[in-house]
Amino acid sequence: MIRLTEMINTKFSLQTMTQSLKHYDSINHHYSGSFMDRPIALMLILILLPCFLINIVLALCTKRSLFSLQHKIDALSRPVILHAFSCGIWVKTAVLFDIYFGKISFCGIPLTHRLSPDIQFCVMNQIKCKAGLFSLYDLHLKTGLTIMSKEQLLEQQLNGNAADYLALIIKSFMSVIFYGQEIKKPIKKPIKNNSLSLFGLNVKNTSMAEAVDWITHSQTQPNKTQIVFFINVHSINLSISDPKFFNQLSNANALFADGSGMRLAAKKAGFLLNGNNNGTDMLPHICRSCVEKNQSLYFFGAKPGIAQQAANALCNQFPGLNITGTEHGYNEDNNSEQIIESINNSGCDILLVAMGSPVQEKWLLDHRDKLQCKTALAVGGLFDFYSGNISRSPMWLREIGMEWMWRLLQEPRDKFNRYVIGNPIFLYRTFILGLVNTGEK
Repeated sequence: MIRLTEMINTKFSLQTMTQSLKHYDSINHHYSGSFMDRPIALMLILILLPCFLINIVLALCTKRSLFSLQHKIDALSRPVILHAFSCGIWVKTAVLFDIYFGKISFCGIPLTHRLSPDIQFCVMNQIKCKAGLFSLYDLHLKTGLTIMSKEQLLEQQLNGNAADYLALIIKSFMSVIFYGQEIKKPIKKPIKNNSLSLFGLNVKNTSMAEAVDWITHSQTQPNKTQIVFFINVHSINLSISDPKFFNQLSNANALFADGSGMRLAAKKAGFLLNGNNNGTDMLPHICRSCVEKNQSLYFFGAKPGIAQQAANALCNQFPGLNITGTEHGYNEDNNSEQIIESINNSGCDILLVAMGSPVQEKWLLDHRDKLQCKTALAVGGLFDFYSGNISRSPMWLREIGMEWMWRLLQEPRDKFNRYVIGNPIFLYRTFILGLVNTGEK
């Protein structure tokens, strides 16, 4: 089995690397699943044959060469040549001939980045793998997932079996359908401070690491709590139907885009989002950063006991994590003053408020002047996940941007309006009405 992560954290000499490779059982074995490339490519070629004939006729009529060549370098620094039709429809499908003749694989070494020389040496001496049209790294890049490093993703991909290979092909084709290959119009520049204008809101276009850094370092206004909201399909629908909620979102110090819907909307507006900055994936990064920087957290919200369960689970997962207090969000007496006093007395640096939209946003803005923490985040149902009361969707659903389906299956009655009705409305507002461009100058 190939283990790239062992090489990431250790510096090897050439001799040491060569000796270490002898301990692996899979040296020079072929990438599992690559035997499927030729029959799948042939099937697709036969299906697309009418398109190919049209392209050939157009090339002959316009006296052009049949193919154009695209030169690329894969992650192992190997040159790769891809064929495309010189004219016609779906011109890039000519790459199927490259796959059929064994020049490239459907899934293999990525073409979108480079690996360090020691990792390249490890891969090339352990496994025979061609460059790939798709890769697990490219899939995560397209959907904005930031769960693992590119080396970890490659390790997972290369250690997969034939079923994993076929699944990666299917997921990659679905990501192309959902997100497309590329933005055809010029990519617009951010407004300022790396912010984008989406639905009239200034949204920070950051990677997960940049978002966490902003949250844990946020002190643009000394002695004033910085408010952070995550905007997704649901919050955008609420902001369009409720001007008060739109104003509340506009008053936050930072808005981060959450989910595949926002990624689609940004692309429609001509932007590429750097990451899917959802709170569920971000919380472990925040916890790790708090441990490193000796910062503390406070959990407020959810049903009685849920916040404490989440805090216990996270403290077990991250030794040294300081969660200074918890408080549930079902306070019959609406004793906000007591809660704020408890939060302030705890001395926490970062406050997480989980009461659902638009309640949590309103609560934070109403009480921001009384809070003494550095940063406060509205996190929705985050505590339910980390307490174990609601399970996270399987990775394969997250990889194709369909995590919402898992939530719908778990809570069909509560989430019906949000997803079954709300998602089509969001797509209509984005792609038909063009509201994603509202507010742009």
